[in-house]
Amino acid sequence: MHQHHHNQALVILSVIIAIVSSYIALDLANSFAYARKRHRWGWLLGGSFALGIGIWSMHFVGMLAFSLPGIEISYDVPLMALSIVVAIGASALALYIVSLETSSLLTKAGGGLAMGVAIAGMHYIGIASMRMSAIVHWDKLWVLISIVIAVVSSFIALFLAFKLKNDFTRKGFLLRGGGGVFMGFGISGMHYSGMHAMHFIPVEEATVNSYQLLASDGLLVAVLLATTLVLGIAIWASAIDRAMNRRIAMNEILEGAIISRDNFLSVASHELRTPLTSIKLQTQLLMRYIEKLGMKQDVSLYLQKMLGQTDHSVERLSRLVDDMLDISRIQTNKLTLNLEEFDLSLMVQDIVEGLTPHLMEKNCPVTFKTSGAIHGRWDKFRLEQVVTNLLTNAGRYGSGKPVEVWVNRNGDEAQIHVKDYGAGIAKDDQERIFQRFERANADISGLGLGLYIAQEILKMHNGKIFVESELNKGSEFIVSLPLSL
Repeated sequence: MHQHHHNQALVILSVIIAIVSSYIALDLANSFAYARKRHRWGWLLGGSFALGIGIWSMHFVGMLAFSLPGIEISYDVPLMALSIVVAIGASALALYIVSLETSSLLTKAGGGLAMGVAIAGMHYIGIASMRMSAIVHWDKLWVLISIVIAVVSSFIALFLAFKLKNDFTRKGFLLRGGGGVFMGFGISGMHYSGMHAMHFIPVEEATVNSYQLLASDGLLVAVLLATTLVLGIAIWASAIDRAMNRRIAMNEILEGAIISRDNFLSVASHELRTPLTSIKLQTQLLMRYIEKLGMKQDVSLYLQKMLGQTDHSVERLSRLVDDMLDISRIQTNKLTLNLEEFDLSLMVQDIVEGLTPHLMEKNCPVTFKTSGAIHGRWDKFRLEQVVTNLLTNAGRYGSGKPVEVWVNRNGDEAQIHVKDYGAGIAKDDQERIFQRFERANADISGLGLGLYIAQEILKMHNGKIFVESELNKGSEFIVSLPLSL
């Protein structure tokens, strides 16, 4: 019998590789289980390759740590390549089992058996690739022990992978680290048990052929560099993919929350419309009834004033409800246009006349000018909504100052201008005010929906809205509409 030796530094290195590979295996299993279905096969291919290379590298470094004094050892390249393929196949089997939504104890046991046999097969194929001037005799008990260790380690690896998948807590990472250490020692134990089963009898010196690799420091360095590169890429890709999947999941949660909010706004708005309509109708009927009762003038005026304020509040609340409904329709692409041909100048003039009393209450005298009739096909109701919003905003933000409105034609476009001489809007805020729930002045009440809705309505008309404003000099909102859609 020929005495063999192990390089202790390489033995320690092989155990470290086994531990690192085992941790990465658990991490890859976690990412693989978490990956979206369309990415699963890509992860299976890449993860199996990385994990297989890691496991095989541990065994091969352990084999390079082995030496027979005075005897050169080389490795048969085809058999060595076959051992790599078997390692990758065992890794693919493990990742596939972990990818299953649920797995019974029988599935884990069967998977552990198949994976353990495959790993043991990789080891003994690797041993069979050794070429040296010695004959190997095997201790069958230690061979059996090595296979049992491989199967038990594989079963525990699958159990841990199932236990820890989708666990992104600190505890989960610590448990994966502990599992990696345990599995690493298990894989190393399988390898060195198998090596312990070998006994060597020297024979006539063998020659190294062209398809064999001689054991050398250069071969060791090449294997370590390749393994480090593959495992480094694997853990980097796993971390990046997990971060991306978390972001996607968070976006889906946010989108779901937005959908739920919009659905709530839609339902709430519909439910509010009926009682608001009833309150408005009853308020108006009461105002008329008071006029007919012949009550004292001061009492009558007081009641008329109170009911007028109530009617105004109901009207304002109705507009808010309509805004919420429109937001819901916009977000669900259910806002549609009913096109008809009409005179834009006449429509704006009617709105100005209707809102003049409201603006005068705020000491905002309003003037209207037009270059003449401007006909086009638009949604009249929606454009009335846009102009009403601009005029009420002018009264709200330019209280006590005049408001100017004019309509003109500019080439193939019709333009509506609403100008006030109020506080104005800072340049940095001029884009923000067209976003949802944004207001130029937070001290003035409102949901901040009117300009956003106006902008969306105009986009549907292939038009646009923009503002020209300076602080303390007022604001001019300009609406541009194509004359034909």
